[in-house]
Amino acid sequence: MADINKIISVAATAINKVSGVAISGIANVFGQIISLFTDDNAVAKSITTGTGQAVYIADSNGSYRFDHNDPFTVSFWIKVGWDTNLNTNTHLFSSSDVSATSANADTFRIWFDESNNRLYAEWRSGSTAKKQNFWFFHSPDGNYNTARLASGLHPGSGTGGAATYWLSTNRGNANADGYTLITFTRGTTNSGASSNLKLYWNASDCGVGFYASGGGSGTPAMGNTTDKQIALGSSSWTFHKCGNNDETKFNGVTIWDRVLTSSEVTELYNSGAPMDVSGHSAYSDCSGWWNFESDGSNEVVGGPDFTIAGNSNTEAK
Repeated sequence: MADINKIISVAATAINKVSGVAISGIANVFGQIISLFTDDNAVAKSITTGTGQAVYIADSNGSYRFDHNDPFTVSFWIKVGWDTNLNTNTHLFSSSDVSATSANADTFRIWFDESNNRLYAEWRSGSTAKKQNFWFFHSPDGNYNTARLASGLHPGSGTGGAATYWLSTNRGNANADGYTLITFTRGTTNSGASSNLKLYWNASDCGVGFYASGGGSGTPAMGNTTDKQIALGSSSWTFHKCGNNDETKFNGVTIWDRVLTSSEVTELYNSGAPMDVSGHSAYSDCSGWWNFESDGSNEVVGGPDFTIAGNSNTEAK
């Protein structure tokens, strides 16, 4: 079996699923181990804006319809490309109603404010109906020190300056290849409080966010009957906010139908080695997994694929 590289004249490396099961999750055939999971590539999001350059799902086909109090987890490996010249924010993960024209169309988004060194998570159904929190990584004061130590961006004891910010030249606690696992979990409460919304840097809990009781204004009332469009590396309504300088790369993106526990996030982090997620203990609750080895295919059976447009492409990590 180890010498067989084609199945019915089709290269085994070109076969993604067998009987609807991701081949990376098939461990044993006729007593022989098959391991086709690889992690050599990632998707690079073009710094050019617009749908024609986007990494996006135009219609999630019901696979991702979380409302304001549905629990879920979003996780991705990221290698940042922006630098201090950005001086604004860049969206990392964003979802909105299909055909949304603004952030007020039942949006959930994760973005980084480079000028203030803040990593935000927010959900909203209107300009005055939103919940959010953020973490920053350069202050040793009080609750903020937990995020500073988790990120490793400023390991010293003094107050940080511009050189301590999360940048392409200062990635903090990252793998040798420059990738960090970012994971957000949200519970069943319509609140951005740190008891309900958590950020993990690799396998480390970043602790209490800036707003201990959550920030924002009003009360979001998000629907769950409309399909969502999802974007990586840009907003999901204008497909802007893509960063600058070098392209930011994403790998191993997963969406889960519940809050992953701290131990499950540690399992996903896998000591810094992106894993075959089909072997994760909570995989039955994974609604989307995109490994971006050659395209935007979803490894979860029946899940939507990403379109990778324009100068965005899969390439070596």
